[in-house]
Amino acid sequence: MPRLSDGTLTLREFFATDVFSVRSLAVLGVLLGLRTILGLPFLTIYLAPGFRLITFAYIPDALAAAFYGPIAGLAFGFAGDSLGFIATGGLGGPYFPGFAISEMVTCFIFACFFFRRQITLPRIIIAWALNLFIVLLGLNLIWLVLMFGRSAGEVFTWARVFNNAVQSPLHILILYLLLTRLRRLEKYLY
Repeated sequence: MPRLSDGTLTLREFFATDVFSVRSLAVLGVLLGLRTILGLPFLTIYLAPGFRLITFAYIPDALAAAFYGPIAGLAFGFAGDSLGFIATGGLGGPYFPGFAISEMVTCFIFACFFFRRQITLPRIIIAWALNLFIVLLGLNLIWLVLMFGRSAGEVFTWARVFNNAVQSPLHILILYLLLTRLRRLEKYLY
């Protein structure tokens, strides 16, 4: 089992992970299936095509990044976005590879704050805030402007700011409860 740290990790420790064991790949496969299910249209509320109002698909992203590190997180983010699009048949909007990049960045941010680290509320708040500003209000806005034009991006911006301001405390609480409880199971994941 990897050691937990509150200090800095060397690059070797940060990128070292036992992702290629059968058990690890099986757990990542289950998390990927869970992520795909949580991203389905009947579990997601859309404001407009390509604009999710409420989703919980980020939870498996955080778990994969927290338990298996940044390399697994990057692959998980890409696979999760691609499989999510295939599973929905495009009901959430057209496929755009930028959203796969957004998912990969989200998983990388979560790995930076949760992988081999103690889970604390301030750490989760900072990770969520970075994800919020870099991915949800940053990269995703760029992708929406590229897909739908500048005027749609302006409309989506205010809706996203309001939506994320209201939902962020709930998402932070969910991440805190799940990560602190599931950290005890980490010894069975490797």
